[in-house]
Amino acid sequence: MRLGIVGAGQAACTLIAELIRGDFKGDMLVFNGEPHAPYQRPPLSKNWLKTSNDPTSLRLLPEPLETHPSIQWIQASVQSLSPDRGLLTTDQGTYLVDHLVLATGTTAIKPSIPGLASESIHVVRTLDHAQRLHQSLEGVANITIIGAGFLAFELASSLADPSRTIRILAKGIRALPQVAVKTADRLVDQAPASIRVGIEIERFDETTQALVTNLGSIPSDLVIAAIGAQPNDALATACGLGSSDGIPVDEFMQTAHPKVSAIGEVSLHHQPHLNRIQRIESISDALAQGVVIASPSTLLALLRTVEHVWRIEHQNRNTRQIADLGGKLYDQFVLFAESFQDVGDKIRRSQEAFEKAGQRLSTGRGNLVRRAEQLKTLG
Repeated sequence: MRLGIVGAGQAACTLIAELIRGDFKGDMLVFNGEPHAPYQRPPLSKNWLKTSNDPTSLRLLPEPLETHPSIQWIQASVQSLSPDRGLLTTDQGTYLVDHLVLATGTTAIKPSIPGLASESIHVVRTLDHAQRLHQSLEGVANITIIGAGFLAFELASSLADPSRTIRILAKGIRALPQVAVKTADRLVDQAPASIRVGIEIERFDETTQALVTNLGSIPSDLVIAAIGAQPNDALATACGLGSSDGIPVDEFMQTAHPKVSAIGEVSLHHQPHLNRIQRIESISDALAQGVVIASPSTLLALLRTVEHVWRIEHQNRNTRQIADLGGKLYDQFVLFAESFQDVGDKIRRSQEAFEKAGQRLSTGRGNLVRRAEQLKTLG
């Protein structure tokens, strides 16, 4: 059995790890189009961008798995596929496989801004992107982040420095539209950046080094786009397996071709918790899809790992609902805490009133009981 895996991200490496742990008897040809060993992507927009420039700290696979004899790493991009023949073509040659798994991921979207070259707009999707951004920070005073989702806020936090002014531009009426309003407002208040909403970018003024918008000019020594990603489905589309938004698959990550499967961010499949077909860009989804793929005509020695991987799938399938409910639960806790504090204040005021009344009745100077006793003594 010879398995071809195109891509070396989270989903691909999860599949590789499950195959090896399941005592896979075949060979894996892994086509990695980047010049780096497999690495974790989420840290690129977080503290790694500020505190480290060491790619080894991002290692995705433990060394025993990465160097396993069943894996043949091919450092080349796949240029074309022939699913019927099981052929993959790169600039290094042609390779034959029995089954193919597409884990090609996504590409960051760059906006088109008149006056600003595309290469001058930074994105953070790959290690090369993060390293280029890190190298471009020296002497930068004004950073503009286009987009107002979680990635924008992560970048603002990582790039925060007393010498820099960071601005986050939202096209909509508010930032972080995917979370509850109160939660978003708290995150906005804590962000080391100013947030501007309802922004439409018109052009870039080279003379003033500023973005010209419908709400005025915004100084921008460095521009970062964080407006989402598009699926790398060109290989599948050329074979009639792609769509307008990814590669359609069934519940077993199988495409319309029996020799081709697709996993990770590029896969377009039914989401039970959303009750619709949709691509999901999340680590939990990539982990859940790192499953041994088998078609009716193919025998894999790893079917016993399916139960374990689908257990991971069941644990993660409600991730988005949990995140949404978590935000609402947090908001409710805050309201409860405020009400609880108010009740406490009222209880304290009641206690003070009770003690004051007690003093007037029996313990304080000139209290009622003492005066009544004096009257009794006088006869």
